Amino acid sequence: MKISFTTLLILVLSFISLPTWAEDDEAVVAPAIYYMMPEPFTINFLNQSKQQARYLQIKVALKAYDQAIIDSAELNLPMLQDGLRTLFSEQSTESIGSVEGRQALQASSLEVVKTILKEETGKDNLDAVYFTSFILQ
Repeated sequence: MKISFTTLLILVLSFISLPTWAEDDEAVVAPAIYYMMPEPFTINFLNQSKQQARYLQIKVALKAYDQAIIDSAELNLPMLQDGLRTLFSEQSTESIGSVEGRQALQASSLEVVKTILKEETGKDNLDAVYFTSFILQ
C-alpha cells in the first residue's frame, strides 16, 4: 500500500493545526468578582407607611469582571452607602412590595452606584448589583 506524498502532507498538517483550533475554541473569560458591602441597609418606613412601624433591610453585593472597579467601590464605600441609603429611603412599601418593584429598585441601585463610581474614578464598568437579602417587615 503506497501513500502519496500529498496525502501524507495533508495528514501531517492536519495534526499540526489541530491544537491551534482547540485554542481558538477556548475563549479566555475572566471570572466574575463580587464585593459584599459589609453592613446591611436598614430603612425605617414610618413616614411612608401611615405611621405604622415598617422596616426594610437589604444586603447588597456588587459584581464586576474588573478588579479595579471593585477596588474603587471599596475605596468609595461611604459615598456608595450614602447614595444607596438615600435611594432606599425614597421608596414606599407599596413600590417595593412586589417582585417587579424589587427588580426596579435593583436596576436603580446599579445606576446610582455606576454614577458615583463614574464621578469618582472615571469608570463605570460595574456589571450588576445584587440584593443578597431583602426583608420588608
